[in-house]
Amino acid sequence: MESLENGLDGILKLAKNYIKMKLAILPEMQLSELQNAFSQQFPYLNLMFFTKPHEAYKASPAKFMITDQDTKLSVLENIDAPEAIYLEPEMPTWQVERLFEELFGLHVQVFRKSGSTWLATSKSDDLSLEQQNAKGRASEHVDFLPPDEMDYRDKD
Repeated sequence: MESLENGLDGILKLAKNYIKMKLAILPEMQLSELQNAFSQQFPYLNLMFFTKPHEAYKASPAKFMITDQDTKLSVLENIDAPEAIYLEPEMPTWQVERLFEELFGLHVQVFRKSGSTWLATSKSDDLSLEQQNAKGRASEHVDFLPPDEMDYRDKD
């Protein structure tokens, strides 16, 4: 019975990777609500919003980051009716950022958790959302790096 349960858990986990995520985009929605919905699927990733777009494989300058998480989407862009965006775990990070830009005019950058800090994924934008999320998960474990077998001390 236990092996059947393990098998079902594995199948459900695998199926989750192929399910599209639907994010509602509502005019009255706050940035924090959209961020929370995204993080439900990808707990080690976060969407950050900016007032200006960023170049491919470049981080957005911090001075353009929107720090008020209570800001409504309708304030940032002309979103006047409910819409949705569909994301898949295997989508590259750059594609997610581009979709928000093209569909809604929202300047978004995906950030990944790295230990106790959040990093812009600019240099790793070719990685999928699932790969980015896995890297974030791995960074929480102090033993995520292989042991260093080399002894760098000088020996006489």
